[in-house]
Amino acid sequence: MTLLGRLKEDSGYTYRQLEQRAARRGDVLARSTIADMLRRDSLPRADTLIAFVRACAPAQDARTWLAARNRLAAATTPTFDTGSANAAAPVPRQLPAPPALFIGRADELRLLDAAVGQPDPLSRTVLISAVGGAGGIGKTSLVLQWAHMHADQFPDGQLYADLRGFGPEPTPLPVAVTLRGFLQALGVPPASVPHPVDAQSALFRSLVARRRMLVLLDNVRDTDHVIPLLPGTPTCTVLITSRHRLRGLTVTHGARTLTLDRLSETEARELLATRLGPARALQHRSALDALVRHCGGLPLALAIVAARAATHPDHPLDGLVRELRDTTVRLDALTTGELRADLRAVFSWSWRALTPQAGKVVDLLGLVPVVDISLPAVASLAGTSTPRAQELLRELEDTALVRQHAPGRFRMHDLVHLYSAQRGRNQQGGEDREAVRRLVDFYLHTACAADRLLDPRRHPLILGEPAPGCTPAVLTDASVAMSWFDAEQERVLESQRLAMQRLWFPQVWQLARTLVTFHARRRQAVEQLAVWRMGLAAAEQGASISARAMAHRYLGQAHSQNGEQEEGLRHLRLAVDRAHEAGDAAELARCHYALGVAADHAGDLRQALLHSREALAEFQDLADTVEIARALNAVGWECAQLERYEEAQDSCTRALTLFRQHGHPDGEADTLHSLGLIAHGTGQQHSALAYYRQALAVYHEVGNTRGEADCLNSLGGLHESLGQYREAHDSWQRLVVLLRVQGRAAEALQVVQRLDLLPL
Repeated sequence: MTLLGRLKEDSGYTYRQLEQRAARRGDVLARSTIADMLRRDSLPRADTLIAFVRACAPAQDARTWLAARNRLAAATTPTFDTGSANAAAPVPRQLPAPPALFIGRADELRLLDAAVGQPDPLSRTVLISAVGGAGGIGKTSLVLQWAHMHADQFPDGQLYADLRGFGPEPTPLPVAVTLRGFLQALGVPPASVPHPVDAQSALFRSLVARRRMLVLLDNVRDTDHVIPLLPGTPTCTVLITSRHRLRGLTVTHGARTLTLDRLSETEARELLATRLGPARALQHRSALDALVRHCGGLPLALAIVAARAATHPDHPLDGLVRELRDTTVRLDALTTGELRADLRAVFSWSWRALTPQAGKVVDLLGLVPVVDISLPAVASLAGTSTPRAQELLRELEDTALVRQHAPGRFRMHDLVHLYSAQRGRNQQGGEDREAVRRLVDFYLHTACAADRLLDPRRHPLILGEPAPGCTPAVLTDASVAMSWFDAEQERVLESQRLAMQRLWFPQVWQLARTLVTFHARRRQAVEQLAVWRMGLAAAEQGASISARAMAHRYLGQAHSQNGEQEEGLRHLRLAVDRAHEAGDAAELARCHYALGVAADHAGDLRQALLHSREALAEFQDLADTVEIARALNAVGWECAQLERYEEAQDSCTRALTLFRQHGHPDGEADTLHSLGLIAHGTGQQHSALAYYRQALAVYHEVGNTRGEADCLNSLGGLHESLGQYREAHDSWQRLVVLLRVQGRAAEALQVVQRLDLLPL
């Protein structure tokens, strides 16, 4: 090893630089592997030696080093008659018993069949399949079930070892111990087992050569832990389980990977019902459903619940349900008093395998009420760069603590998140408070930028600087902004609740303000009602009078859109009072506009027209062009419904010109819809069709599904009046889909009833 150490010193590279240089050449050379190779006396593996030489000194011929290494290996490996040993050795049958109860996993078993299958004597590589997943997900049960189902495919025996990569023991089982056990199982006398690990590994490969054997390596820590245990013959099959994603094994040995997820609800219910017995499961059906729900499809959790229930077979299950319902004690309930049947202990073994930086990230994830989060959000939570956050998340993903269920989005199992949350509560401090503030600011500043892209003409929301270490996401256009809101709305709402819990009142009402355009386009009145209830409560805690007026206005609009007219009007009148008190003419004008919309929803068109005209006059005094256009369209819409078509046409034509001049697509589409209604009412049906279709195209382009739904309703009615029943059916069928997506089930049912009456 002195020569290898000298080679590293002469290269001048650090361990990290050597790892990076090897990776650029397509070699796998971990820093820990380099350190271990230079520290120990045994010979390095051939692939490690080649990668190391090529990283240190690409000009040198790695084959020379490899030849020297092989000569040393031959000189130090004791002579052993493998042929006679093969003849005399018993056929090992080391598989543990299959799981007592195995439910589901049909797809996974089929995938293992496809990945492993029958050994192919013509193949030049050993068949390796690695099964990964979180602690308690059922990896060992799956591979044991498969192994026993296919034991006849391996007439020369099955070897098994628990490598203790994750468990109560502080360190994994040494490779030498596992190899010694395998060699003795293959008939090698203890005194004949060579001492160096490389020699043991070489002898193992010699003994299993040309044998049809299964080697099951359970609970592996990492790739280095398993490579010396791999046969070198294509007649052998290797099954591996690990919480760690063995990327190196895939790169260097072509291993196929299978990652287990939670059981489906049906499988989980069947598993628990079978363990409890049919009579008890039937008697306590609702409790059974609750237990399944609280276990989150985790097989170990289900097994623990079944074991606890079995200790008191005459007791109702309601007490156990109550324990699991309470998240503060749920993990206390998921234990039988033994380490390997204690969910906290099982999860803790995964934490122990993490680097300190990755461990901190997973603890921080427990501080926030999310189990689904994006890469940029994690970067801000951790106060680090996006590339570094990606590196840390990859470590968490490799250890099955998070799963990248979509590109750039990471999810934790509910019970893993609960464990992380409890760890976070036990370790809370100033640093953790700053992390939560960074996350809230990430969503606030990104949502504010997204809202500006959706409606750049709106009066801007003035924010302070984001917390140090927070890096808001960069959004390029309105389409990207809508997609961001679609993906992140739940996270924004959670951040608002988190800010309210921390008494960060400005962020609470500001977050509500960022969602206005998105909620309007998606017609999410229920969500709008929730965010503005909280937004108003926060605004009342020291916000400006104008901000309080705005909060009352938006809350009033939400109540009105939800059919709660009296409550809506109450808040809108309070908004008018606050706007007067603040002397805020612009806010007062917006309040009158909102009162007009609310009166329209209530069916009082004359009152709606009065408020819209008052808003129009006030916006004209303020010279706010876009708001003038908005009020003009409102006046035109209400006049059209009152059959005052000439005034309606003039008002909407002026509005359309202004919206197009100032690039306001939502207003343009609303006005085209109004002009379609006017044309329909005046008998200009072809013009009405053209207006509606133009409006639909603009609504669709900007993702305004609220407008699409309203316009499809009008378009279907027009087609019906023209006797174009097929076209009416198509329009209303599309409308039903949108209404259901928007949660407007009662309205969707009404449209379905209209569809049934169409004479197709």
